[in-house]
Amino acid sequence: MGELRLAFRRLRQRPAAAAASILTLAFSIGAAAATWSLLNAVLLHPLPIEQPGDVYVLGELRTFRGQSPVSEAHLYQVFQKVRAAGAFPRVVGGGSAIGPLLVDADGSLVRTPVYFATHDWFDVLGVRIALGRGFTAAEDHRGAAPAVVISDSYWRRVYAADPSVLGRSIVVGSARATIVGVAPAGFRGLNLATSPDLYLPLHTVEDIAAITGNYLQDGSRPDYSPTAWITIVGRLTSRAKPSEVIDRVGAAAYSPIPGRTAPSFTLVPVETAALPAMARSGIPQFSRLLGVTVGMLLLVGCATVGMLLLLRTESRREELATCLALGAPPARLARGIVLEGLLLAATSALLALPIASGLFVAFRGFQLPGGVRLDLLGLGVDRSVLVAAAASCVLATLVVGVAAAASATSGNVADALRSRTGSTPRATRRVVRTFLVTAQVAVALVLLSGAGLLARSLSAALELNPGFETGRLVSGTAMLGQLGYTADRSGEFGTDLRSRIAGTGTVRSLAISDWQGGMTASGRLVIDGQPRQFPSMVAFHAIDEHYFATLGLRPTSGRDFAPTDGPLAPRVVIVSESFGRMIANGGSPLGRRIRAASYRPPAPPAEQEIVGVVPDVITTVGIDEPLVMYLPIEQTSRSVNLQFLARAAVTADAAMRDIAAAIKQLEPRIVSVPMSTMRDQMGAQMGPQRLGIRVLGGLSAIALLLTALGTFVLAETMMTSRAREFGIRAALGARAAQLTRLVIGEIVRLVGAGLAVGLLLAWLGANTIRSFLFKVQPLDALTLGAVAALIAAIALAVSLKPAVRAARVDVAAMLRE
Repeated sequence: MGELRLAFRRLRQRPAAAAASILTLAFSIGAAAATWSLLNAVLLHPLPIEQPGDVYVLGELRTFRGQSPVSEAHLYQVFQKVRAAGAFPRVVGGGSAIGPLLVDADGSLVRTPVYFATHDWFDVLGVRIALGRGFTAAEDHRGAAPAVVISDSYWRRVYAADPSVLGRSIVVGSARATIVGVAPAGFRGLNLATSPDLYLPLHTVEDIAAITGNYLQDGSRPDYSPTAWITIVGRLTSRAKPSEVIDRVGAAAYSPIPGRTAPSFTLVPVETAALPAMARSGIPQFSRLLGVTVGMLLLVGCATVGMLLLLRTESRREELATCLALGAPPARLARGIVLEGLLLAATSALLALPIASGLFVAFRGFQLPGGVRLDLLGLGVDRSVLVAAAASCVLATLVVGVAAAASATSGNVADALRSRTGSTPRATRRVVRTFLVTAQVAVALVLLSGAGLLARSLSAALELNPGFETGRLVSGTAMLGQLGYTADRSGEFGTDLRSRIAGTGTVRSLAISDWQGGMTASGRLVIDGQPRQFPSMVAFHAIDEHYFATLGLRPTSGRDFAPTDGPLAPRVVIVSESFGRMIANGGSPLGRRIRAASYRPPAPPAEQEIVGVVPDVITTVGIDEPLVMYLPIEQTSRSVNLQFLARAAVTADAAMRDIAAAIKQLEPRIVSVPMSTMRDQMGAQMGPQRLGIRVLGGLSAIALLLTALGTFVLAETMMTSRAREFGIRAALGARAAQLTRLVIGEIVRLVGAGLAVGLLLAWLGANTIRSFLFKVQPLDALTLGAVAALIAAIALAVSLKPAVRAARVDVAAMLRE
């Protein structure tokens, strides 16, 4: 205990350095534990189901233009045929095709994510209902009294974990359902990008959702195309072979369906399918990026602690040599040095737990690639991971401490006291210290350049529409269909809303729109009688005559829509510039006529004449040339829900507040209307980049600070240890500039070596960060050059004071000594 008290007392002599080392190592351990917990929740064990290795999701391979994307959404008829064919020993289906529904659980309507699943869905997955029961077969058919299983988070959030919740009724969409069970804690469905609050029987989907859509293909809605929305999940036995299952599925799924060609199928492990298809390559790459970043932070933390131990040992060298000369046991002196390092590491490990928990809170609003929101993952610190990270840092600190102790207690008293004779200490003593500072410079360069590249990518995404005030363009949707509104009533609601906000002064203009979907790259349009196929999706957007004015757009050719473009007027369309260039082949698209390539009897769709061309409006990052057809909203089948676009007169927050108040006055049953600015929508698509900027930015700031401190300490100790040498050089005629260059030159060589190593690391890790960059390259010369210049400037700045002191050495005093 006495040696421990002495170690603590010695650390208190330099509280700033000790605090910096402890905090850096604590952040390193906490970040490592948080990162591993995240990777465990996303990649290693994403689903809390029984024996997930035996469960597969059926995927369909759709080959187009050399690509084979996997689609896991199937038609209801396909699900029926797969189940009837007995391809899987046990097979279930489910989906959330209709998105969030308005749910009245406590007297207020709230948009709530809902999932429809077959009655045996929970049983096949091996998910045990925590309270109550699951569905019965009698509840899983059209016309049955709806039953609902609520998630654990919904149960705690809405019902305060009341066990008497069973038997209560809630209004879901257009029907009243009875709560029959509560799902177990931690179960959030089969897709990490969603987290259903309510689960209902599959065959009640069209009873619950009073919307247009042909989900069950039962002939009750012949005017609507069948909707692919069901995820087919099967559990295999140990004797079942995936290849045999695929063959049986292929033989039964599509062959009896007219107009369908037999596709290729594949089985996707359920834990792989838990990641959105678009993120299955992005999330592992992002995980590697996080792992490399945290590894570098651990390196910086251990280097900082090692630097502190080495500097303290160096400053006590004469003291330790004197103790050795007086007969003190070397082992006892070594124990004291090692205890200092262990005390630093242990304190850091204790602080790591609250830091890791704080990181989860700080980043819960961010998204991983594919829209996987961190707040939906229910992340918590894995204690075993925290212990492992702390143990590795303690071990690294112990190794450095032992090395420092061995060097300090080597027994070479004459060498330790050599400074008394005026000679310079041996250069080998600075090797480890020099290596640590070089490592800090290299890590700072990699982290800071990574943050800069991601920041430039985010900036490029937010500037994709330079001609728009994207921060003042507000869009939102009022869910009126589930309140019994028809399309006509919804249109009247929009007119009343425009008149109410006209006098508020916070909204300059408001337009009504309706997203009509789009045509994928496999579809065709007939243009002037010629079928055409397009390389990417063609979007169909119904708008009123105020839409382009609200956006701040004017047609580059042709005209805008007018009130006369009503349902009885000739069919017209306005196209984006990119779409116009593509169909006109360099000429003018005005006057060309467009219609769909396929249709259902009795009559083909009406042709639409292109009357205008407007500049491209980029709404999806990565699609620089959007193919968009704008249709007059009065000439389309309008949605019963109200979609609007508003331009704020002053601030977006004030506009959203007044729009929400006006909607509430017109329809008191609406509790909230989701609204966001166009800038926020673009920024949300860059969730991984924003998260990376925060993580890399914070870590690079720490690394940069420690680099500055390490460089200063190295310059200071070099000047102190070589003070007699500088005095002798000055006595022999060395000028002040020459003495200054001795200090600055060594710092320049040291920092230059660190920058070179950092650039090498950046080159080696280019492919890791490449997929997260937008309109910037991983080895961007401007970013790397600016970061290198910043680090060099800081290193030189903190070295000036020791260099000036070396130039002002008192020759007379030094010679007298």
